[in-house]
Amino acid sequence: MRRKSPVLGFNLGARGLAGLRAIAMFIGAIAITAAAAPPSWAETLRVVTTTTDLASLTTAVGGDKVEVSALVPPGFNADLYSPRPSDLFKIHQARLFIQVGLGLEDWARDLVNQANNSNLVKAQVSYQIPLLDVPQSHVDYSFGDIHPYGNPHYQLDPECGRIMARNIFNALAYTDPADKDYFAANLAAFDSQLTAAEAKWHAEMAPYAGAKFVPYHESWDYFARAFKLETPTTIESKPGFVPSPRRVEEVIRLCKADKVRLIVTEPYYDVSIAKLISEQVGVPYLNLPIDVGGVPQQKDYISMVNYIVDQFVAALGKQSHAG
Repeated sequence: MRRKSPVLGFNLGARGLAGLRAIAMFIGAIAITAAAAPPSWAETLRVVTTTTDLASLTTAVGGDKVEVSALVPPGFNADLYSPRPSDLFKIHQARLFIQVGLGLEDWARDLVNQANNSNLVKAQVSYQIPLLDVPQSHVDYSFGDIHPYGNPHYQLDPECGRIMARNIFNALAYTDPADKDYFAANLAAFDSQLTAAEAKWHAEMAPYAGAKFVPYHESWDYFARAFKLETPTTIESKPGFVPSPRRVEEVIRLCKADKVRLIVTEPYYDVSIAKLISEQVGVPYLNLPIDVGGVPQQKDYISMVNYIVDQFVAALGKQSHAG
């Protein structure tokens, strides 16, 4: 059984799609009426991102030269987001649209097309990301919610965060070349802050290299790679499908046999399943947002990763002391 989309905005359906089309036509009329007016991005560069992580990185690089808004609220699954009518207006008024890519935001394609903004620059930040889980053969929906270009949850690897920031710089500099030097200085400052944070994170996580944890979804593969952890399986048997009772029993057996030390999930999955498995295996579980703003401590990209590292260190450290 495939998991249901979380409640967000509204379920488009036939009426919702018709409503978005009507709004798109209305926006088109506005665009024609306002054709002679100065562009709305004349003073600050209006940027729309799909996720709050991208918004945070764009703010870090763009500084006070940009006005940034994210479409997907914190704590929600970007893969299953249902666009709202207000999103069309945001994109229509923007100069730059930034997304994760790799098929994570398939819903964005129609949204951007319907926004009727011929001046919009579109950018994806997956360029030069060392991708994981790239299918080596044909895949379809029988394999689950597989992303055919690779795993799009790369934001949890700090080195990927550095690449994302660099790609955002390139998009900003292309869109607003007059402020390229300003953006470059901000990028350098962010890079320095991230380097210092990485040194702290790697020192804290080093004692747990090789530790095994089981996530609900394949969202944690890049985090595991970054900090030399192992994920022998996921709670899902296929991405995007709610695990059956038989699958849950199988995961419990595997966790016991493989000496898994931690179960991890995100808030928009069935936390009760992760909790049940952790109780049966006798290990902690973590329910962690993986985006900026998921909890108050995750104020920006660096503090988002820092919060996650802190939670891992605390959970794994308790086990080490107990052992």
